[in-house]
Amino acid sequence: MMLALPTCSGIRAGKVDKSQIINRSAPSVEVRTSLPVGRGISAGGPASTLDGEMLSGSMDVSDIRYSPRDFPASAGLKRMIERILDSEGIPRDMGALPWVESDYNVGCFSRMGAAGPWQFVPETARQFGLNVTEELDERYSWEHSTRAAARYLRYLHDRLGSWPRAIAAYNCGEGAVSSALRRSAGTGAWNAELPSETRVFLPRVSHAIGAYREVDERGDDLALVMVPAGIDLRIMAYELSIPVDSMMELNGCFLKARIPSDRRTWNVLVPLAKAAEAFSIAWDGNPDSYLVKPGDTWSSLSVGMGVDREELVQLNGSGDLVAGTRIRLPEVDRSAYTATASCRVYEVRTGDTLSEIGETVGVNSREVARWNGMSPDATIYPGQKLILRTGSADEVGVATDEEPEIIRGGRIEHRVVEGDTLWDLATRYGVTVEQIMYLNSKDDSHLSIGEVLLIRPE
Repeated sequence: MMLALPTCSGIRAGKVDKSQIINRSAPSVEVRTSLPVGRGISAGGPASTLDGEMLSGSMDVSDIRYSPRDFPASAGLKRMIERILDSEGIPRDMGALPWVESDYNVGCFSRMGAAGPWQFVPETARQFGLNVTEELDERYSWEHSTRAAARYLRYLHDRLGSWPRAIAAYNCGEGAVSSALRRSAGTGAWNAELPSETRVFLPRVSHAIGAYREVDERGDDLALVMVPAGIDLRIMAYELSIPVDSMMELNGCFLKARIPSDRRTWNVLVPLAKAAEAFSIAWDGNPDSYLVKPGDTWSSLSVGMGVDREELVQLNGSGDLVAGTRIRLPEVDRSAYTATASCRVYEVRTGDTLSEIGETVGVNSREVARWNGMSPDATIYPGQKLILRTGSADEVGVATDEEPEIIRGGRIEHRVVEGDTLWDLATRYGVTVEQIMYLNSKDDSHLSIGEVLLIRPE
């Protein structure tokens, strides 16, 4: 069941209620660092850790090592994610999933079309309330994608009966897990029937959860600030003395670096220490232009706002800048995220070789050496940190046409009707999206009405 997204009420009858604008991402009470281990959610309290069975027997088989000291997100972001999970009644341990899915890289985009820290494909994103348009892609929103992921995980848990099954389905689809449960009926070994990718995914999640629980909680908080339509985030970042890249990492869903105009107010994520200043800047009456100040130069503005100097000058007329006048920034299009490899830190262990390390991500020793600026013959030592790339077959060197594990059992074809999506079809017939795409030689998720798809071979 889909739940309605909460609405904000900071604007009433044309008057801004400033007390309702800043929404802190950390709870008003201290977050407990030691949570009870129960059956998913502790009765009458905040979200618990996952069941002990999730971690049992899996910590030593993950092909990727996760360490608390290598946690790639800020403590403030971690607390914000956990607060959203709490509000949706989801175990806080689920905050470890983006570590496995995307390494907390908000711009992560896979060759299968999954995007954002929680790796939503467009069909599932829209089904769970996320907007995916040319201006706004909420798969890249920390706030909205986390809430959608929580609702998706709750849906999977309610359908499949446990959090481990829900996590498996998050990776391979509800249909594939349901099919595995049917095939293993009476044996209890349902995970042995999962697609090979998911059998690798589950130990990674278990290992990541163990490390996630030990992450240092010290760090600055984040805040959600209500802003009007039209705000140029590059100007706000410059005014707040925040690097533009950092502002867009926090607010990657705004693909044009501007707040869309199709609704009155939006939430923008900023460091808590900058929240009050951000609110003042946002509501100064000219959200889409910059007021030139004494000492500003074309070069300083172009560097500080992350725009091309020549484009900035051409847009605003050549000549010297005059304090007190306003300038606008060139349009930007960040919608074309490309399928890039996620980077992970691997700690060398006794007996490791570059070849063996490369095999864990499907490349040879030369590629690992190239990623780390070393010779393929270089000596590696225990404790050494190496960069490994995963996620993009083109950059990592993994073949893109490798056959996925095919679920068989009698040929099934389906004629596409209005409203069909790959995710819906995979769920309906107990197969994976990857299988349907592979069997029908599809490079993307587009379906045409009347198209006949092979769902399951003989």
